[in-house]
Amino acid sequence: MSGWADERGGEGDGRIYVGNLPTDVREKDLEDLFYKYGRIREIELKNRHGLVPFAFVRFEDPRDAEDAIYGRNGYDYGQCRLRVEFPRTYGGRGGWPRGGRNGPPTRRSDFRVLVSGMFLSN
Repeated sequence: MSGWADERGGEGDGRIYVGNLPTDVREKDLEDLFYKYGRIREIELKNRHGLVPFAFVRFEDPRDAEDAIYGRNGYDYGQCRLRVEFPRTYGGRGGWPRGGRNGPPTRRSDFRVLVSGMFLSN
């Protein structure tokens, strides 16, 4: 697993947050969106009347959760652009997220950097 997930706190359990869902979303819809990333252990759909629905999806393998975030964050689903990220963990004094992150999560772009030819020396 990458260090990115470990630094965010609590993501080692394979759980992701899925926000900005359409009001008529069903658990089956979420299963269809995420099954290709790995075996899903649990889907918790929070669909309270009058509020934008959100969900938590838990994968058996935490690496699958990372892949799902990479593949579905910013994905256009109907008229909605999905927000997929690790759940925020609040704790300690003041209720701030662990790790000192006080702002919104960073957005990923469509651009990637490929690094090759690196050598480790002793």
